[in-house]
Amino acid sequence: MDRLTRHADLLALSGGDPWVRWSVPDPLPGEVWVHEEVALVQRLGARPGFWVVPLCSGMQGTSPSRGELARVRAALTELRDGGHLARLGSRSVSVPQAHAEVAHEVLELGDGGDWEWMWTQEPPQVDARERDVIPLDDSADAAELTAFTQAHNPRQWTEIGTGRVHRWVGLRDGHGALVAVGGAEREATGIPHLAGIVTAIDRRGTGLARVVSAALTRWALEEHGVCTLGMFSDNAAARSLYARLGYRTARAWHSRMLVPVS
Repeated sequence: MDRLTRHADLLALSGGDPWVRWSVPDPLPGEVWVHEEVALVQRLGARPGFWVVPLCSGMQGTSPSRGELARVRAALTELRDGGHLARLGSRSVSVPQAHAEVAHEVLELGDGGDWEWMWTQEPPQVDARERDVIPLDDSADAAELTAFTQAHNPRQWTEIGTGRVHRWVGLRDGHGALVAVGGAEREATGIPHLAGIVTAIDRRGTGLARVVSAALTRWALEEHGVCTLGMFSDNAAARSLYARLGYRTARAWHSRMLVPVS
């Protein structure tokens, strides 16, 4: 394996991949290696491990070539047999969904999820209801945000009241009750990353998620020129919504915890 130390080199090898550009920080986090045209980017934080990134992949959604499958297998095998997972205290691995089967053949993998990393640089169409969007506070409104989220989308992973979400917005009904909320975290690069988009169950299908998402996206583009987000891959409604707002999928991830070696 070859060690990379410059973000510019990884970006060039990836052909300007949006995920590398806007999700991987500069300077590079931890260790980054390239093995047979597959980048292995160390993931730090609560779920330490590796992102496995084919550098010569075809268009998103196309089936990988036999050669790419072989290269990803070789890279995963090197991670395992070279002792890098154990040496760096890895607990997880994320591979492209198209390489999930190979990952399970090479590594002992447990629980996790399939999700997509998306981005846009296109301002969404203006919805007149955006004028009703109000700011919310991660600290002062934490109890209300938590109760609303738990009641209307318990699968939501967003952290509330910790400062991780640096911008919240919402919509209220005529009685002052929340009917939709949305937040923006920050990528490790500092780029806004949408999170916590939730609509009240009895208001779904009325476009409120689009309103708060559009308002946050417009703010992010005005401030940073780009906005990103992550969504569970089984959420077809969310995919349709974000596509209409101009978002595109750069990486469809299969993220799994590593089964500890006994």
